[in-house]
Amino acid sequence: MHAMTTAITRHFVTLEGRWGPRQVHYRRAGQGPAVLLLHQSPLSSREMLDLMRRWAPHFTLIAPDTPGYGQSDPLGADTVPIDGFATAVAEFADAIGLRRFGVFGNHTGASIGLWLAAAHPERVTALAAHGLPCFDTREQANILANYLPPLVPSWDGAHLAWLWARLREQSIFFPWHERQAEARLALDMPPPARLQFNLLEFLRAGEHYATAYRAAFASQPGAVLATLRVPLLVTATPGDPLRGHFTRFGTLPPLATVTPAADPTAALEHCLACLLAWPGDPAPAPVATRPVAERLWNTMVRTAEGELRVQLSLCGNREPLLLVHGAGESSDTARHLVTRLLPDRPVILPDLPGHGESAPPSGGAGPGVAQAAQAVLATLAAVGVNQAALAGSGAGAWVALEAARRGTVARDHLALLDAPLLDAPLAGRWLAEGVPAIEPQWHGGHLLAAWHLVRDSRLFFPWFERNRTGARRIAPDLDPHRLHLEVRDLLTAEGAWQDLWRSALTWDAAAALRDRGAGLLGAATTSSWQAATRAAATHNPRLGCIDLPAAPPDWLPALLRHWD
Repeated sequence: MHAMTTAITRHFVTLEGRWGPRQVHYRRAGQGPAVLLLHQSPLSSREMLDLMRRWAPHFTLIAPDTPGYGQSDPLGADTVPIDGFATAVAEFADAIGLRRFGVFGNHTGASIGLWLAAAHPERVTALAAHGLPCFDTREQANILANYLPPLVPSWDGAHLAWLWARLREQSIFFPWHERQAEARLALDMPPPARLQFNLLEFLRAGEHYATAYRAAFASQPGAVLATLRVPLLVTATPGDPLRGHFTRFGTLPPLATVTPAADPTAALEHCLACLLAWPGDPAPAPVATRPVAERLWNTMVRTAEGELRVQLSLCGNREPLLLVHGAGESSDTARHLVTRLLPDRPVILPDLPGHGESAPPSGGAGPGVAQAAQAVLATLAAVGVNQAALAGSGAGAWVALEAARRGTVARDHLALLDAPLLDAPLAGRWLAEGVPAIEPQWHGGHLLAAWHLVRDSRLFFPWFERNRTGARRIAPDLDPHRLHLEVRDLLTAEGAWQDLWRSALTWDAAAALRDRGAGLLGAATTSSWQAATRAAATHNPRLGCIDLPAAPPDWLPALLRHWD
């Protein structure tokens, strides 16, 4: 019953510590004594969702994303020792007001938890470690040299195929790069959906994925264990390669126990019993998210459309601008459009429902134009903005237009970028061919499908008409890092982006344009959508249409010059 009804909320806390100002994203559920849940690398607090539902009747569970993983800011260094990550977690506990608390750690999280408990025995009431790494010198040298190659986007998307194969390989061998009989694991290959979950977590960490991994691999827990003054349970299942490390811990203190588990359920029951026996204090209510000076910062807002992640900067005295990203994108891929507006103008970038870091709509399907528009208006209300300029790109243009129709926030200033007003035959073909499902396949081929969809959208219009007629004869933006970010967002929004596109292509945009009293439509001279945007302008003579510069970061400054 509890597993079905537990509310898990998401938060950002802003803190100032050893590494300067930074934000930590975390999940929270339950009631009672506080327990911190520390995930393994390169995952995030998403790993803890099932556990939070299971343990919520017993504890207030707080699962932070380790710095550089999930949505938490990195610490700004390529190499951070394990005690540095423990200090970062202690700073987080201070920032949210935790006094005494239990800790559950999985693999890397167990290492961080051990150093946290050693440094703060007066605060950590107990540590339950699900797999505690303790590598010898030879293993450390091998793993540190070979296990963590950089993830560098390739022009052809080959890095995604490599990553998928690497995730499969680590279910076959440990270390994954040692393809020998001695390294073979007795594990089932995860289903494609689970591999996709892990891949997206890898992509969220990006270039920072190796930092906490490396810290855990390089750590030497023996010396810390010998003097530990906190109750400790170490457990692992038969298939866990870290179970073989049990004999390496050396002399354990009186309050430490090593208990092998028969299966994952038994391992979690052992951990639960440990934490129940040594409870911490209740957790205070979540603290409000504070801004980070001179940069976009994150917050979560709660609306009827679900929890939405918003990036914003409220600096400057001019009218705020809210930018609506396109289908399959997020506030991360939209950031480059607003960089030249900061810090002089307040900027608000929400992730639409089912996109980026926002929750999908409660009904399960992706958002339509109307529902997305309601989310935009709810975002403005949640951040305390009564009036703003609205801009939308691609399918987000119709979302911005519908939000302007439904509310009074954008009385005069509305900008539609690459408005997708297609004629009926092309709209029909787009519905039939342009919004394919990209479902995980066991061999990972869907990743290359996503890569070439995004890349071909820069080379052809429509993207699925890959011939001389559809060729875009311009200098294309094929930067692999940019494409990589857009592919990550497309995969994250699977299901939702197709639904938003279908809604945008069938929405009565012509009627909405005729109703609009004022606004601008921007058509970039190099855009695939220039003709569609100009066609939209013909529905209302009060809507001006201007050509935009070739570089997308110049689009909004060019539009805003017409208003300021």
